[in-house]
This record gives sequence, structure tokens and C-alpha cells, in this order.
Amino acid sequence: MAREISFKSELTSALPPISLAVAVFVAGMATWGLLVTGGAGAVVTALAVMGLACAWSLRPPYVLLRARAERRLAAGETPRQRDRRTVWAASKGLAATFVIWNLVSVGMYLSHDSGDPLQQQLAAWGRNHGLGPVIDYLEVNTYDVPPSKEPAQDLSLAVTGETSTIPTTAPAGTGTADTGPTTTVDPGPQAPAALATFFTPALNGEGQWSVIASAGGHPALWATSIRPFPDAGGVVGSIVVIDQTYLRAGMFNGSEEPGGDWVRDDRVPNELYASLVAAMNGGFRFEHVKGGYVTEGRVVKPLLDGQATLAVGKDGKLALGMWGRDLKDDGSWLSIRQNLTLMVDGATSKVAEGLAAGTFWGANYGKDVYVNRSAVCEMSDGRLAYMIIGLVSAEQMAQSMIHIGCQKAIQLDINGTWPNFFTFEHKADGGVKPVFLDRRMGSNTYRYIKGSTKEFFAFFDSTLVPSASVLEK
Repeated sequence: MAREISFKSELTSALPPISLAVAVFVAGMATWGLLVTGGAGAVVTALAVMGLACAWSLRPPYVLLRARAERRLAAGETPRQRDRRTVWAASKGLAATFVIWNLVSVGMYLSHDSGDPLQQQLAAWGRNHGLGPVIDYLEVNTYDVPPSKEPAQDLSLAVTGETSTIPTTAPAGTGTADTGPTTTVDPGPQAPAALATFFTPALNGEGQWSVIASAGGHPALWATSIRPFPDAGGVVGSIVVIDQTYLRAGMFNGSEEPGGDWVRDDRVPNELYASLVAAMNGGFRFEHVKGGYVTEGRVVKPLLDGQATLAVGKDGKLALGMWGRDLKDDGSWLSIRQNLTLMVDGATSKVAEGLAAGTFWGANYGKDVYVNRSAVCEMSDGRLAYMIIGLVSAEQMAQSMIHIGCQKAIQLDINGTWPNFFTFEHKADGGVKPVFLDRRMGSNTYRYIKGSTKEFFAFFDSTLVPSASVLEK
């Protein structure tokens, strides 16, 4: 052989600065990305692949492909070029591991088919794998367009009086009781007062309440849609007023938030189908809230005073307020979920006050974010109201809740179809068919029947709930 083939690196032969910097940057970013998205296991795998890549690059000609190595030497490959090739082989090995590892991870996550839109599933995967700040940044720069000033020409309410899910089952204890002159007839819960509208003429049904579900033989849920802003007519909100006189509430635990094994897991069990009336979404992911989560006697996150709190009592009623002021740790609660601080308190917006105290209404980085939002509140008569409203800022959400008569309000989940509220039609075979409150709630109709990744709250006809059920835990 005319020239001796040597594969020993010469320490004095440096790589060109730019080439070295690029290679080190690629390797560093791939390693960091693997650590964030896959943890220590991914990094160990990547280092093993990098070692194999380097070994392949430095393989002696008598092991494999001697002719190829000789051609490289004959072409005049210098030690510097050989070192460059080795460093780039290591960088490519790390980068390839990063790509393949995460493609497999994403594929496995999507294969579970939660039923949510692809964009939401990818965002959830990213947040589960340490990419929350990246997702937040993308969202704030995607959802920065204010709502239209032009009045919307139709409402978004999907459930109306004509498509009511009112059960026909009579409440327990009804029958041929004496109805003589001394009998007092319970009129049952009464409909809320009509909501004021800002546009003339109002759209059909705007601000007018329709009964969409009943419990104990009486109306329990009323719904309507409105355009709550005279200067932003394109905004439409759908509202449900919830009278709990004949309802029993329960909090169910999502497969990801909080995750783990629970008696009340990620779906309503079959034995409660006959009594199931409605269900609604819960709050933010845990990394976005300071407050706690306690249920079934277990503390997932410790409770904090001053936080907006939803709590299911041992009496089966859902209550809300500020923890430490309105609700206290007095042993009367089965489930407690804290989410941010109160958005409305004393019929006054607390959004600006919350921002000053570090409340995460939805990442804004100094800008308003206009997304689908949901909230639940306590009205002046003590009843609850749930609202979904489209493409608004946190302050607009608060003002819309004040407009419908809320005294205290808690913002719940936001973005895409995470805000959702269902009533349920009861089938002859004992099954249930979920019905969206609002057309914008989109996909995954059966999320609370087949399995939800996040916690949710469900309401049941208390006269039909079995005497011993998971709601007691």
C-alpha cells in the first residue's frame, strides 16, 4: 500500500471552528431534548447509539469495508477530515435517537385514541414530556386575534327545549298518594330570569332559558346562549344553570390528571348510568396551578388558602368559593379541586388582581390570549352556573360571568374542546348517549363514558342513585 492507513486521531489537528460549533450544538440540543422528553433512559440510549456511531466511523479497514477506507485515504482524507467525520457521526447518532425516540413516544400516545382533536393530543403529549413552555409560546402567538365586532348571526347552543334530555322516569316515592285539600304540592325549582341582551332584534332563544334536564321529576338544568358584549358581537356564550335540589355530584379522576388508580376513575361506571344527568370539565393541568387536589382520602397536591376551590361535600352537593374563607377543612368534603384564584368575587372581576399575584389565567406573556374558556359560578340565589364562551380573554370571561349574575366564579379548563358540558339521553337498553351543550365543543362525545384524560364533575339524579355507590367514597 502506497500510504500507511492510520486511524489514530492527532490531537493537534483541530476541526474548523464553524464545523465544530455546529456539531457540538446539534449534539447538545439532541441530548437536552432527550433528557427533557424522555428522561435518563432516553439519554442512556442516545449515548449507546453515539458510541456505536463513533465506532462505525473509526472502524479499521480489516474489520469492514476495507476497500472503502482505502478509497478515502487514496482520495487524500486527512486526520482533520477523519475527526470531523467522527464528530458528525456522533452528532447524527444523537439526533437520530432524539427523532426516533420521540416519534415512537408520540405514536404510542396517539394509539390510545383519547378521541380529542389531534392538535390537542399533540399539545398534551408535549406538556407530558417537558415541552410546556414551548406549547405555551406557540399558543400565545396563535390565539392573539381579538374577537369580531360584528354581531354573530346564530347562537351555538346545541341542546334546546326541543332536543331536551329530560328523563321520563318518575322520582322514587311517587304514586297514588292522597291529593286532598291539605296536601302541599312542591312546585320544584323555578326557571332563572331571562338574561338581558345587547342586540336588537335578539336572535331566536337568546337569553331565554330552556329546560334541558330534570331530576326527581323536576327541572334541574336550564340553558341558553347570549352575545354578552355590545362591542364584540362575535362572541357567543352558552350557559347552564344547575339546581342541585335533586342532584348528587361526584368528581372523577382522569387517567393523566391526576393519573393513578381510583375508585372513581376516568369514566362514569355502568351502575350509575340510570341516574346520570350531566357532566362538565374540570380545571387546568397541575403544573399551571398552585392549588391542591384531594379526593378519596388521598392528597395528590396540598391545599392552599386563598385558592379558588370546587368541593364535593358528603351531602353530595358541589360547592365553590375561596379556600380558608368560604370553604374550610372541616371534614365535610369528599373531593376538593383548586384551580387558580377566584376570577369573580363579590360580582367583581379579579382578573387584574390575580395577574398581579401570579395567577395563570392562560399563558399570555404580556398579551391577551383569545381562546375558548369555561367557568363555573355561584349565582345570587345559591344555584350554580356553567359557561363556555368562545375566543375571549380572561377579562372578557370574567365580565361575561358577571353579566349572567355570578357572585363568585372559578375559571375551569380552556383551549380547543377541553371546555365541555354534556347532558345524557337514556336508552332503552340501559345505555346513555351524551349530548353536547354547545356545538363548539367538537369531538370526543363519549369522553366521560369511555375514559377521560382529565378529571371531571358529574351530576346524578339523587332519587335514582344506588344506596351504595362510588359517589360515597
